[in-house]
Amino acid sequence: MDASKKDVGKYYGGPTWESKDGSKVSGKQVAVSPATPGNLPLQLVKANQATGNGVMADLTYIQRLNTVGGIPPSQNCDRGNIGQEMKVSYQADYVFYTAR
Repeated sequence: MDASKKDVGKYYGGPTWESKDGSKVSGKQVAVSPATPGNLPLQLVKANQATGNGVMADLTYIQRLNTVGGIPPSQNCDRGNIGQEMKVSYQADYVFYTAR
């Protein structure tokens, strides 16, 4: 969502960001910095070449800031929970940069 809470696309593993205009970019983590306890670390990702001609074209970096949550609870992994799926939600701001 953007700052006005409008749905603008989706984020999924890879990491990959996909805009509603059809453009998509993935990237590789180049830096990480600890956040406050219980929250995912801050992250800097170098963007790969995007697909599509929309807003994701020409991006060079994506930064994850202001993370809240995302750290799974401390739970032992043992025979009692084999095959169980655990989803951990989080919130973050993603800032997209284009070097010119």
